[in-house]
Order: sequence, then C-alpha cells, then structure tokens
Amino acid sequence: KRQELLELLDVNERLLRVIEMIEEEKNISTIENEITEKVKSRLEENQREFILREKMRAIREELGDVADAEADDEKIRRTLNENPYPENIKARVLDELKRYNMMPSASAEASVIRGHIDVLLKTPWYQQTVDNDDLNNVEKILNDDHFGLDKIKERIMEYLAVKKLTSSLKAPIICFSGPPGTGKTSLAMSIARALERKFVKVSLGGTDDEAEIRGHRKTYVGAMPGRIIQGMQKAGVVNPVFLLDEIDKLGK
Repeated sequence: KRQELLELLDVNERLLRVIEMIEEEKNISTIENEITEKVKSRLEENQREFILREKMRAIREELGDVADAEADDEKIRRTLNENPYPENIKARVLDELKRYNMMPSASAEASVIRGHIDVLLKTPWYQQTVDNDDLNNVEKILNDDHFGLDKIKERIMEYLAVKKLTSSLKAPIICFSGPPGTGKTSLAMSIARALERKFVKVSLGGTDDEAEIRGHRKTYVGAMPGRIIQGMQKAGVVNPVFLLDEIDKLGK
C-alpha cells in the first residue's frame, strides 16, 4: 500500500487514495469493536445476573424479608429436584418462581403467582396407587358390604373384568341412579376398597357456578383450583375412585 501511494505522483489522487485507505481501516475497526462487544456482553451475562441478584438481595435485606424469601425459594427448588415431577411442570414452576422473585413480596401479583406455584407443587402428577385386580376379592367385598343389589354388583363386576382384560380406561364412568339411601355412595366406597384405591367424594348438590368445579383463572386474587383438582390433592394420587355425587341436583 505504501508503494502504491509513492507511485501516485498527483497529490490529489494520492490524498483521495489515503482517505479511501483510512475509511477501510475505520470499517475494519468498527466491525472488530462490534464483535468484541458481543463477546464481552456474552461473557459478562452470568456476572451481570449475579450482580443483579446481589442488588435484589441487598434491597430485600433493607426491607427485612430476605431470610423468608431465600428460604422459600430454596425449599421450592429442593422439592422440584428431589421429586419426579414432569419436565414441563418443573419448567413452569421455575418460570413462575423467576417472576415471583422479581416482584415485591407485598404486591397482589406476587401472592397470585405464589398461590399458583403452591397448586402446581401440591397437585399429584406422579403419585398413584397400584390396583388390586383380583375379581374374587372384589366380589367378596361387594357382598360383604351390600346385601342384594345383584344386578348392580354384576354390572360392576363386568366393568372391572373388562378393565382387567383390556388394561384400558377409555370410558371409566359408571352412573348410579336411584332413590336416596339405596347404597349408591357406599357402592362407590366399596369399589375403591376392593381396588385398593383412594376414595374422593364431591357433592355437587346446589352447585350453580362452573368455576367451583373447574377452578378459577389464576389471575384472580384468591383463585382456587376446582373441586376435582382439590379432591385429587386431598387424595394425594392421580388415580382415585372419584364420586361426583348428586349430579342431578346441579343448579344449572
């Protein structure tokens, strides 16, 4: 390049060529600086996150609630790591936890998110009981618990026999109908005892709000899961015998 400049005898041409060369060097320098900045920002991302967390901890210390918040965070993470929750539930809880940690603990939004995390952790995702498929045992328990009702008990036995043969529960619903006191609820309890499953009863008489059964949107303050999810939480397993009682008395 120096040789090229020396060979240009015209001063104006030489100056123009020098300006072009300076512009080239400037562009190269700009690109190098951009690359350096990108690399630097990526390297500093972890450090930046650490600094922000330390600042957040300092602010919480000033507010006087750091111990509780940190213990809470640690407890949730330990629960996730020690139990075989599905991966999508773990990801969802960690995502909600990140949002929760970014908010002031006194805000309404924080209490909504905390409630949602509790529901996700308390709902049984992997806990289940193993069925006792001994039909002789089922027949014995049904006969011990109920006198007569031969057609009903025969129908229950048929259903459980098909369930055992197919190992499938595509339509696991039996409808009991009859006047009060004929043993509908106690039959459901006997089925649960015979199968060695947990038993959950939900009385729907007079219920006229679907949110009570299905649950509320989590954005509502004081939102709760529906009666079905609450029943599963109470039973602690994903496969209880679930009795929806008095469905004919639903408000609408």
